[in-house]
Amino acid sequence: MTSKEENKISLDQVIEAELENKPDPEPEDPETTVKLGDQYIANGHVSQAIHQYRRAVKMKSDDPDNCTRLGDAYLYAEMSLKAMSQYRKAIRISPRKAEPHFSLAEVYIRYGKYHAAIIEYRKAIEMNPKNAFYHYKLGSALAVSGLLEQAIAELEVARDLKPEDGFYHFWLGDLYTRAGRSREALHEMEAATQYSPLDDYYSARLGIIYLQLDYLPESAHSFQQAVRLNPENSAYHTILGDIYLKLGLERQALIHYSLAGELDSYDSICLERIRNVGGPVLVGE
Repeated sequence: MTSKEENKISLDQVIEAELENKPDPEPEDPETTVKLGDQYIANGHVSQAIHQYRRAVKMKSDDPDNCTRLGDAYLYAEMSLKAMSQYRKAIRISPRKAEPHFSLAEVYIRYGKYHAAIIEYRKAIEMNPKNAFYHYKLGSALAVSGLLEQAIAELEVARDLKPEDGFYHFWLGDLYTRAGRSREALHEMEAATQYSPLDDYYSARLGIIYLQLDYLPESAHSFQQAVRLNPENSAYHTILGDIYLKLGLERQALIHYSLAGELDSYDSICLERIRNVGGPVLVGE
């Protein structure tokens, strides 16, 4: 082992060392101790928060919420195995609580154990079926596992639970796109931009769907919006230039190719497009 490897200390070890040096805290009841831990977490002081949550668990060992809080703090500190232990303890105490099942699923996701995560997400949903985010997370895990139709069904539930939240429309549209259901994807992406009009990526993805369906004016409008929201994104300018070229608007295409080239002067694809349109070659050639 090299000296560098010998001197390498994990975040887990650092936090454990900090905890050993903590003086006895003042709170003596679990409720106040938990509130103090919450304050530490809010301020980013994870080792102090872990210390307080540990105390709360010792004071009231049969409280699943205390175990879950401690698990969340461990997870925040990248101490996943300790987090998993606390979530499992919370589940043993109260199997019908949704939060520890959901949090345990999140740990499984970190380890790439999607099947185990799906089981825990489903249990969380069984306890709390109206939580749209739970359905979204289950849908994401199902999609990664290749179960696209099941994933779509979960995102449809999430969208119906939060019909005015662009986030769920967007991700449902994304799944419809993967499934080749372009018309349904278009409807959801339109809703996503309606409810989240300041998200440039949503506008760009809507523009791509319009482009795939050969709705060129609509696609141009979506990318114009994306460019207005994020004028520093060279890819948006390049794609908008492509759309203008398809519409026969060479001058507008050249303007956006040139802007893309200025933003990324080493973009060889953009420079080639400028040459093809007949415009000046920019710096970086």
